[in-house]
Order: sequence, then structure tokens, then C-alpha cells
Amino acid sequence: MRGYREKDATSLFNKYKEEDVDKIGLDGLERLYRDLGISLDDIVTLLFAWQLNAGTLCEITKDEFLSGLRAMRVCDIRSLKSSIGEEISLLCLTQKRFPAQSSLCFQPENLRPLIYDQKNFRDFYLWCFDYFRDSRYKTMDLETAKAVWTQLLKEQYSHLDLWLEFIEANARAISRDTYSLFLNFTWSVADDFSGYDDTAAWPVLIDEFVEYARGRLAEREEEI
Repeated sequence: MRGYREKDATSLFNKYKEEDVDKIGLDGLERLYRDLGISLDDIVTLLFAWQLNAGTLCEITKDEFLSGLRAMRVCDIRSLKSSIGEEISLLCLTQKRFPAQSSLCFQPENLRPLIYDQKNFRDFYLWCFDYFRDSRYKTMDLETAKAVWTQLLKEQYSHLDLWLEFIEANARAISRDTYSLFLNFTWSVADDFSGYDDTAAWPVLIDEFVEYARGRLAEREEEI
């Protein structure tokens, strides 16, 4: 039976924390994820960090760990693993929303009967910007942004390859505004870009991408 007990949650934290500091570092995370049956590069590790509202890459503080487990109402590995799996169900109805190789992504027939929740995904998506961004800067460096988009959107946006190709040549860093609005763009604009309104409040980078993508798609059609 699931439930939160501060003493047990603290003992679990102490099992993985660094020796002289009240935080779980990379070594401790590797051991924690191994006990959860998750590989370190699995997207589930991001979902877990998001649920804890972790503020630093590959690090979990004691306060983050305890408050996160309290919110999930768990205090041991078995119930934690179950809770993380349920959070995936809240974000997606089918594995198409996240990589099919995710070790905790349930088969569609076993998912809880919940529709895909865009608000949950948006919250997760925006959290990723601050989690991966170098805290010394307001923008995210280009290579990091490309890696994050690949991880989060490769199963969602059919023209992600063109977007990554375009920004490689036309951007040095990505602002939070562009990062946020790009998600709106992928959700609201048709794959053939019909109905795209270049007078709307899209960032200039997205306006230029639409022009670029239309040209590249026309070239591909001519090659067929």
C-alpha cells in the first residue's frame, strides 16, 4: 500500500546521496535508476526529475527528493517505480508521444484511460528549458536545444529534421520565447504549412523557417 513516511523517504535519500553533502549526484543517480530498472539515458529520468522539480542537471537535493516523494505519496523503490509509470500515463496515451524504447512506457492497452494532456506536456517541455539551460545565460545554446528537441519532439513533429537543419545554419542560441512558441507552432500549423499566418506574433526565426521548409519540401517533391 502506497503512502509517504518521512523517515522511510529520508532513509531512501541517504542510501543514494553523496557522502558529505545533502544531495544525490551522478553516481547516486546511476544507482537509483539501476534499482528502478531505468537506464541513465532513458527519458523517464527526465520525467522523474521534473516530478521532483529538480533545478540542477544530474543532481537532486534533499528538499527536492523529499517534497517530490511526498507529492507522489511514496517512500520506497517499489512504489516509486509504480508512481513514475503512472506519470507517463498522464503525459501520453500511446508510446508515440515518447520513444518506444522507454523502459517504463507501458503498452497502450495497459495505460490508464486518460487522453493526452497538452498542459502536462507543456509544463514538462518548459521545465526542460530551464533544466538544461546554462544558468549563467538566459538563452539555451544551440547544441543543447537541438538535443532537447530531438528527445522531446522527434515522435511528434514530422518536420523536426528540417527545423534542426535550419537552426544549425541560422541560430547561435535559442531564447525561451522561441523555444516556447515553437511548441505552439508544431501543434497548430499543418504539415504543409497551409494557413500559416506570417503576420501573427511568431518569432522571426519561425517565419524564416516556414519559408525555408516550404522550399525544401518543394525540392523533395521535384526529386520524386
